[in-house]
Amino acid sequence: MNAIHTVSTAYGEVAVHLSGRAPGDAPGLLLLHANPGDHRDFDSIIEELGRDWAIAAVDWPGYGASTVTEIDALGVESLGEIAEQVVDSLNTKGFRSFTVIGNSVGGYAAVRLAERAGARISGVVLVQPAGFAPWNPLTRAMFRMMAAPGVARRAVVPCARMYLGSARNVGVRPILERAREVSRDPVRLAVYRRLWRSLDDPRVDLSAGPALPDLPTLVVWGSRDPINPWLLSRRGVRRALPKAEVAVLATRHEPFAEAPALFLDTVREFLSARAELSS
Repeated sequence: MNAIHTVSTAYGEVAVHLSGRAPGDAPGLLLLHANPGDHRDFDSIIEELGRDWAIAAVDWPGYGASTVTEIDALGVESLGEIAEQVVDSLNTKGFRSFTVIGNSVGGYAAVRLAERAGARISGVVLVQPAGFAPWNPLTRAMFRMMAAPGVARRAVVPCARMYLGSARNVGVRPILERAREVSRDPVRLAVYRRLWRSLDDPRVDLSAGPALPDLPTLVVWGSRDPINPWLLSRRGVRRALPKAEVAVLATRHEPFAEAPALFLDTVREFLSARAELSS
């Protein structure tokens, strides 16, 4: 199965890329990418996962094949709302429940989706998720700085190099190339800036509230990520997700692209258990 399903949202037309097995014959797997990025960030693991799963990979508004109409209204907090609309819409395609893999702001969206639509979510894999670092003057200043027009345009590529690693890695190279395109595209750059700026919102601080929904959760963190370091977020993860499984890998921000075999080995048992429950 290879198709694009389009979901109309208040922020634009969201493209959802369907692949793998037919949803009537296999459990659903929802993939939510980082900022910047698109569904292709997961290309290194799609083929392997598609043998057992019906996959739905989202492009956030303004990225990939998705359009964006309301940039000023878009924010990290909006992504959970969009993910819920995607899940609702995919019911028409035969999907009934999902396990979710969310990276960075996609991880934050996965948490909010679990809160909104927990009955339809079998489990979540949070890869370097946003929302668990302390919300304090230092992190808030970083969010605002990364959203500044001049900084964002100049920093998007070197920042991606820092958190993704070497372009010699075949999984990382195309993601870096797409980050370079963002720096030259006014619309995508505006989305990039808006998502960074929206992190400076107390609602995004997942570590400050009560423990999150008691849903099977695996947290995967790359210990070499300088942008969202484990040392900064580990306390918030343990406070908000006291029952979560945690795996810390010797990788950076997108281990599924940098070290796909290691990532799949790390998540395989968790995903298999979710698939059995969904069957």
